Amino acid sequence: MDAKTAMNYSAVFSCVRVLAEALAGTPIMLYRKKETGEREVRNDLSVYDILHNQPNVEMSPFNFKEMCMVSLNLGGNSVSQKLVNKYGDLVGLYPYEWPKVDITRDPITNKLVYKIRDINGGKQLNLARDQVFHIPGLSMDGVVGVSPIEYLSSAIRLGLSYERFGVNFYKNGANSSGVIEYPGALADTAYERLKKDFAKSYQGLANTGKPIILEGGAKFSQLAIKPADAQLIENKKFQLEDIARIYRVPLHLIQNLDGATFSNIEQQSLEFVMYTMLPWFKRWEENVNMQLLTPLERKAGFYLEFNISSLLRGDMQSRAMAYAQGRQWGWLSVNDIRKLENMPPIPNGDIYMMPLNFTEAGKAPSTTESAVPEALAEETYKMMTRR
Repeated sequence: MDAKTAMNYSAVFSCVRVLAEALAGTPIMLYRKKETGEREVRNDLSVYDILHNQPNVEMSPFNFKEMCMVSLNLGGNSVSQKLVNKYGDLVGLYPYEWPKVDITRDPITNKLVYKIRDINGGKQLNLARDQVFHIPGLSMDGVVGVSPIEYLSSAIRLGLSYERFGVNFYKNGANSSGVIEYPGALADTAYERLKKDFAKSYQGLANTGKPIILEGGAKFSQLAIKPADAQLIENKKFQLEDIARIYRVPLHLIQNLDGATFSNIEQQSLEFVMYTMLPWFKRWEENVNMQLLTPLERKAGFYLEFNISSLLRGDMQSRAMAYAQGRQWGWLSVNDIRKLENMPPIPNGDIYMMPLNFTEAGKAPSTTESAVPEALAEETYKMMTRR
């Protein structure tokens, strides 16, 4: 089974789309870890501009990451050519469709060779390992990922067969199909006329419900079973769950809300980030840092990481409660909160507060050390609510 056939099945298409868009919509950030252990946000390396602004002249960062995820979830691998300038510096990435890529080992050097077929007028491009950005998915050997649609093609074929059956079931007008009985034999001309007239006037979904007019004592006996009797709907739902299980996607994300409630959808969405997307983010981060950063850049403390805070954001009320606790216990300032909400900093917004009755263990409270002027508390509140 090939990727295009698998994507004709709505469950596969939906799961791949959810995974691809979830990762593509998450920004990847460049950080540098200082000797003190703190980290700072940076944007001064070319790899940041490539992954955050422009991978190549034809794709946006969203389209690039989306295509790579589609290749990973259909073929088990994502392969992009590293674009370099005349000095050998990385200036871009260009992904190739996985069906066009063959990965082999050179029999002499035993190094990986990436053969890209059907490019530049049907020509083949051979690339060495250090010329490509390769992300393998689930792998048996740790080098080349396995294709989900190849290993689980039987489940996908079964789902496709249910969809085709459903289309034909209604297309052929099963609600009015049956047997026409005549008391005697029909002449060839009368038989052909009856068959042509019946197909034209009564067969098909558009003609469902029309009364059937018969001549010469003929009787019509309906034989078709209903979709529910054939367990078509139940089987399609089971197959949908099977595909969602393969890709580890919650059913409500592919528009199956059976048994869904407000509370369990929220929990399932959190589990989707933790158990489905987090491994994908980690797989990307490690391969990006290993293949797109130079040893000197890694030694200097640079690394790239997805900012998944947007995926973990709750509703406004939940965020406000979390911010209030952080502000109360002294580990969030006004500007910290405003930054999380994409708001600009304000003057004197970096003050950290703490409860008045806090003191060191075994030490008598000191009113002079812990007192906070009422005016300062009032001013802090104004800074928190100022936009």
